[in-house]
Amino acid sequence: MFALLVLLNVLFVHTDAFRRDTAERQSRSEGGFCRILRTQTRGARREGQNDFRLRVEGDPETYQPGSTYRVSLYASSPSYFRGFTLIALKEGREGVTPDDYAGTFKLIDESDTQFMTSCPPAVTESIPRRRTRIQVFWTAPPSGSGCVTLKASVVQRRIIFFQDEGSLTKRLCEKDPVATTEKPIQECCACGTAKYRVTFYGNWSEKVHPKDYPRRANHWSALIGASHSRSYVLWEYGGFASEGVKQVAEYGSPVKMEEEIRQK
Repeated sequence: MFALLVLLNVLFVHTDAFRRDTAERQSRSEGGFCRILRTQTRGARREGQNDFRLRVEGDPETYQPGSTYRVSLYASSPSYFRGFTLIALKEGREGVTPDDYAGTFKLIDESDTQFMTSCPPAVTESIPRRRTRIQVFWTAPPSGSGCVTLKASVVQRRIIFFQDEGSLTKRLCEKDPVATTEKPIQECCACGTAKYRVTFYGNWSEKVHPKDYPRRANHWSALIGASHSRSYVLWEYGGFASEGVKQVAEYGSPVKMEEEIRQK
């Protein structure tokens, strides 16, 4: 009987604390723009977990205003997560007004991600299910926005709750325009000739990439490559592909790209 009373008392304390915390957060959200709240009725936050990580491609410490970056949220094996929330806030802001948010997100896979109905600047899961990785594009805010904090909340199971701490937070500050002045590229020339052997290994199979693997007509496009001067831009991150690259990507045809290479 004594053990039962202690257990009931502990449950009452935890339930009361949860209700007070939820009520406090809800009261702060009243009259505001939106408030990210991913609570679970039987949830418990875990501190210092490294099973989940928020990463900006290239691991930059600064951002270029207006540039687009690929942002990934992933779980280290064998961990996984069922739900998530991803936001980008100006440093020191709470997300209660539209001006608190920095930059804009763009969905890559709409079957896996969507914008949160109650908070349009935030990205969340489209369907609660087991997943180990999601990706979105984030376009940095304009110049003068200062430092930005990308924050993620992760729900692994109903009884486990992680939120915007440690590896789930990424802080980026605006790149100093003075420091970004690049040194002019020195003129160089190829003296003599050289030969190189390039080997292509295709590691695309149903075993390695089981999701949406095509059952029929699965093949690589014809391979194409060339050496060229720096005046010819084959592809750049955040830019537009040429018609030749477009045809290789969409149809597997290198004909147009061969013409572009000859012209350049």
